[in-house]
Amino acid sequence: MRARVRAAVSAYAYGETLPPTRELARELGAPYEHVRAALGALEAAGEVAIRGRVHRYRLSPQQLHPQDTGFDHAVRRAIASRQYAPGTALPVGLLSRRHGVPPLRIARACRLLIADRLVTRRTGHAGPGYYVTNSLSIAAQAAATRKEESKNRA
Repeated sequence: MRARVRAAVSAYAYGETLPPTRELARELGAPYEHVRAALGALEAAGEVAIRGRVHRYRLSPQQLHPQDTGFDHAVRRAIASRQYAPGTALPVGLLSRRHGVPPLRIARACRLLIADRLVTRRTGHAGPGYYVTNSLSIAAQAAATRKEESKNRA
């Protein structure tokens, strides 16, 4: 069901408002509950944002979910200021509470940090989790490239 909902959502432009869940379910000929669950999974993956009961829109691959903005900016600032040293585990529990990111949405919140190579998901000295990478210059290059690609698309 998730693949069918993803295909239906991909017909909409990034940032465009999606139809109500009931309308999407009728369009797909699928049960409302299944479509709602699939939309929830797409939100967890950072493909759509759902704000309240009526405002749903498609996110671009380089766009943060609105709930993740504070988390992302705080981690980037802390890495840049060396508060989180290379190789150390991110305190995701503390960060999730501080920035209102539900624990089940940490993967979504770290998606762009991983894409920019600031953070990696692995098993390290503190167990499985998100760790600061060793090369900030590579991360800076990746972020600049992603920003340039975003400008070229617009």
